Amino acid sequence: MKKFAFYMSALIALMLLVNIAEILISDLNRLTEYGYGYLFGKVILFICFLAISLRTKKHVFKPNTPY
Repeated sequence: MKKFAFYMSALIALMLLVNIAEILISDLNRLTEYGYGYLFGKVILFICFLAISLRTKKHVFKPNTPY
């Protein structure tokens, strides 16, 4: 289940990053006040999913040491 959470959160974070970059590259000069709020919400979601991905990464890729 933790692998699923890691891969899904990583995928969603990547999709959000692409969406944020697309907005910043093509539509930054046309954003209204609501557009900036939409962009800020996307950034918050990206940070949340990145944090979930980084938190579950420790459990998914734990090295198998015989110690």
